Amino acid sequence: MEIKVQNSQKISPAISLSKIVDGKTLSSSESEELFIDLFSGNLSEIELSALIVAMRMRGEKPEEIMGAAKSMRAFSQRLTLDNNEIFDTCGTGGDNSHSFNISSSVAIILAAYGIPVAKHGNRSMSSKSGSTDFYEALGIPVNLTGQEAVAYFKNHNFLYMAAPNYHPAMKFAAPVRKKLQIRTIFNYLGPLANPAGTMRQAIGFFSHELLPVYAEAVRALDFERAIVYSSLDGMDEISPYEPTLLYEIEGDRSEKKLFSPEKFISKEEALQIPKGLSAEENARLFEEIISCGHETPLAKLLAMNSAVAMFAHNPQNDISTSFGKALELIISGEVLKKLKCLRENG
Repeated sequence: MEIKVQNSQKISPAISLSKIVDGKTLSSSESEELFIDLFSGNLSEIELSALIVAMRMRGEKPEEIMGAAKSMRAFSQRLTLDNNEIFDTCGTGGDNSHSFNISSSVAIILAAYGIPVAKHGNRSMSSKSGSTDFYEALGIPVNLTGQEAVAYFKNHNFLYMAAPNYHPAMKFAAPVRKKLQIRTIFNYLGPLANPAGTMRQAIGFFSHELLPVYAEAVRALDFERAIVYSSLDGMDEISPYEPTLLYEIEGDRSEKKLFSPEKFISKEEALQIPKGLSAEENARLFEEIISCGHETPLAKLLAMNSAVAMFAHNPQNDISTSFGKALELIISGEVLKKLKCLRENG
């Protein structure tokens, strides 16, 4: 595959590295060209290691994240779902909070509500249970591609896309990432490269200190609407423990807000929510809370995150009202019904 950046003057990896080491920022087109070289297999492991470590030490910039995301999109196995309303809850992960599979659960709740979901995700990198691990334990198909994936989405208004199946060019980065075992620019990219091209998204991010940089990259990409958030206690979710910093992005507009959980869940309830469970344990717990018919602290946490996602999908979805709707979906058995449908027709 040969991909070119329009109106771009290509610079060598050595020049890119020199600019980064000198504290300069690559333009979006320069970053895109650099990652085209990577995804074409034209960078050595030494060159790639030097570049991404230098970026990390200097601090990744919005232009560089944007260019890398454009390149990753161009090399992905694209999927056409013919639905302009599709929504994703894919976050960056990497917060080391070992929390429940919140965004993956939210995706199922949104589908039960009627929002078309094209969920992008991966296996666990920093916890015991990533999206793929969790859905696999629930019995939801995790390896659908091509027309089989399109047919499943049309039947269920929901689809899970495991990243390795749609981003084969990441094989050129995998050895370096595995050896380095540190956060790099690649941790930013997954939510920005949905193979179905979602235009609306709720994106949990691993650092509230770095969130402004990431929000600017998201704003500069072609999302119709997105909510990008990170809690002050380090979660890449809407936290039940501390306020969450979020950016509401619509077109070129970006508005910073602070979300407080107290209205939706008490501190005592938050302390009852389990952490550090395996994918199988999380799957069993999810089935329990959508089957028991009454409110639980975890149900409230999932409803709270679902409410923010509903607002991200459509600004007319008031968060307080949506919280009540999401909680009712969980308690009434509608989410359980959706799960059974996704599982039985796999």
